[in-house]
Amino acid sequence: MGNKFIVDSMCDISEEILRRYEFESLPIPVTLDDKTYYDGIDITPEMVINFVKNNPSSFPKTSQVQALAYQETFEKHLKNGDDVIYLALSSGLSGTYQTACLIASELLEKYPGRKISIVDSKCATTGMMMILHQGLKLDKLHKPHEEIVASMRFLAEHIQIFFMVGDIRWLAQGGRISKNVALIGEMLKIVPILYFKDGQILAFDKVRGQKKALKKMMASVDERMADKDQIVGMINSTAPELQEKVKKYMTKEFGTKNFLIPEAGAGSALTVHIGVDCLGIMFFDALPDNYVRVYP
Repeated sequence: MGNKFIVDSMCDISEEILRRYEFESLPIPVTLDDKTYYDGIDITPEMVINFVKNNPSSFPKTSQVQALAYQETFEKHLKNGDDVIYLALSSGLSGTYQTACLIASELLEKYPGRKISIVDSKCATTGMMMILHQGLKLDKLHKPHEEIVASMRFLAEHIQIFFMVGDIRWLAQGGRISKNVALIGEMLKIVPILYFKDGQILAFDKVRGQKKALKKMMASVDERMADKDQIVGMINSTAPELQEKVKKYMTKEFGTKNFLIPEAGAGSALTVHIGVDCLGIMFFDALPDNYVRVYP
């Protein structure tokens, strides 16, 4: 009997973590026109990008994992005598969390001796991986189910995520901003900076030029990351050189030693929402007493 950890594919995974720890990832459906694919299975970020380039009148869509997938996955572990910890995509972005809670309550009536904890990550991508990583490490240390879940929920309340958008036109095609605003922004070389607040993606600032935008973003990270001795997460969408530049900067200026960076970059589901040439930085503005600083 033990804890089984589950996420969905909006959690961009580091291969190093995947090799060391055991957990499951449920694929998010991604629809291009009238055909639905499954993130990490039969669709790639390149397919999403090419579709947007070649279909100006249509835009990809993501949808939540089907309720049946939750039921089958949770019940599989409950039948084996294990407990379940599911880290859900932010409830501010999807109905995933609510659906998983409903399925969990139904299954607990059937398996009253077991535990199912649904954790609202209040974020996405590597931020989710950072929260999951801590849960997995605490589990390796044989911490009780309740302590692991409490720590993960604490981290979800204190996750900070900043994104520097590479192509403002992508935001327009996805309906986040108007096409007129995107056109003016492109002419003025405006670089939007987005961030997570209360589990939702909001505009943080708009800066002229990538260099100034990067400086602004790093200043915000410096201000909010009180404890620099933590594992910092990053993600890029077709911007590996920029990611490496920021990694070196944080190592030198902040003394950051450990980074959690998915080797493949943004997955297909995340690419739908952030587009190309995008960089994300994730960290916690507060750490729980049982935070494990070891990587991986």
